[in-house]
Amino acid sequence: MNWIYPLLALVIIIQVAIFIMARRIRKREKENNVLLKYNIDSRQRAWQLLGDQSVPEEDKRKIQEYYDGEE
Repeated sequence: MNWIYPLLALVIIIQVAIFIMARRIRKREKENNVLLKYNIDSRQRAWQLLGDQSVPEEDKRKIQEYYDGEE
């Protein structure tokens, strides 16, 4: 019976580690993916962002590719 507590603690630690790693991976992916970063789900949203002055030029090029249908 004494072995169950360390086992439960180990399982909880592993679950927390998996959760933290998944969040880091998702965050890194979101930073690199323009569609996720600006929540682009349609060509209309892409068009709106192309006219937005606060979007960096590098991101605008990727958005333009999506808008043109190249991605």
